[in-house]
Amino acid sequence: MKKYLIIAALAGSLSVSGQSNAPDPASLKIVKEHYTPSFGLLGAANFSRFRIKDNDNLEYDFKFGWGAGLYANFPLGRAISFEPQVMYNSLTYFSDEITLLNDSKAGYFSVPLLLKFHLGRNFAITAGPQFDFLLSVNDDNDNWDKDQVKSTSIAGNVGIEIVPHARVVPFVRYIHGFTNMDNEGNPNTVGEYYNQYIQAGLKFRLAGGKHILADGDGDGVVDKDDKCPAQPGFSRYQGCPIPDTDGDGIHDEADKCPNQAGLAKYNGCPIPDRDKDGVNDEEDKCPDQAGLAKYNGCPIPDTDRDGVNDEEDKCPSVAGLAKYNGCPIPDSDGDGINDEEDRCPDVAGVAAMMGCPAIEKFDAHEVTFATGKSVLTAAGKKELDLVANYMNTHQGVNVKLDGYTDNTGSDKVNNPLSASRAESAKKYLVSKGIADSRITTEGHGSANPVADNKTAAGKAKNRRVEATVQ
Repeated sequence: MKKYLIIAALAGSLSVSGQSNAPDPASLKIVKEHYTPSFGLLGAANFSRFRIKDNDNLEYDFKFGWGAGLYANFPLGRAISFEPQVMYNSLTYFSDEITLLNDSKAGYFSVPLLLKFHLGRNFAITAGPQFDFLLSVNDDNDNWDKDQVKSTSIAGNVGIEIVPHARVVPFVRYIHGFTNMDNEGNPNTVGEYYNQYIQAGLKFRLAGGKHILADGDGDGVVDKDDKCPAQPGFSRYQGCPIPDTDGDGIHDEADKCPNQAGLAKYNGCPIPDRDKDGVNDEEDKCPDQAGLAKYNGCPIPDTDRDGVNDEEDKCPSVAGLAKYNGCPIPDSDGDGINDEEDRCPDVAGVAAMMGCPAIEKFDAHEVTFATGKSVLTAAGKKELDLVANYMNTHQGVNVKLDGYTDNTGSDKVNNPLSASRAESAKKYLVSKGIADSRITTEGHGSANPVADNKTAAGKAKNRRVEATVQ
């Protein structure tokens, strides 16, 4: 972070036009702090355990370990830097249960890649990924060895640092593992093991850090980079004042015509017709947009801003499309679904059926089958008769049949069963005179339940064949 230390006050200031009442450089001595890459050592105490997922009966205690390594810091701006580290971390694991690495130690080669956010001179936040590589497993009881633990893992590393630019910096971090460390492939009933530890320690800077640069004219540009070191200026002009290229008394940043002398009332340009529409800017209501004299220099208006000008727009006050002469897409049947999306544009319908009417009295879970089979029951056929009647009434409509099961059994059984049931429903509709090409099917197994699978009533509702318009 840069900090300006003013040892002697400025004797002048920059004017609005960019010209300067320059102070006597001899009266100024301004220096600027900035930070350079640095590196050093770090050491820490680790308080570690395994975080257990999917097993509430298993728990590890936090135990003491240690870590040590090297760091390098690379400033990326005034308030942010990138800090890669390499460490050796010794982690201790203890549990009263006979489980992975209970009462054991493991050594890791760790690579944290951290971004450091400096919140002032005395505080910083660090965050980034950490990559860990297992080096050793030490188990006094000879129950565990290195092959039973994942050799590589990923974690998130967040923490804080106190006086981050000091020679000695205290820090605290939390490391949250994302990789299941169990390399045995145990079933989910055992749970999953994730590294979790708090690290507290000190960093010792060996080299690099703060540098001081001279700034003789006090303009924030150090002398070695300043093209006008005796005259305060701006960093964007390499330390020089804002130029006035055409010499009209209006500096280039305010001059709309910096290479052509002009007047202040026209922002440094001659009296203009900027849009070159034959209406000069003093009379032009739209001086930056070519237009017509009948509209005071403005283009033909487009009141509803739909891209169709009012002289061609049949609905000038309502946004629409050019293909409809500036009017909105029509909704012929007044059902709130425009004709371009409505599969039944002349009959009022519902959004769920793509603008077609709902299938009257149809209930998807009443399409029933023999238990565990795709054979329709009499009640199921009766329910599908409603779909057949609907498709005969609406000859231009195609229908998709989506089959679902409850969650009894596995996906290996339910997925093909749901597809087979949807196909059986299709065959029944075809037998009723509906063209095969008008029906598509898909099985979804136990996905997308509509009721609670914990009750018999809920399961009955989840066993269904839905019919929707395509």
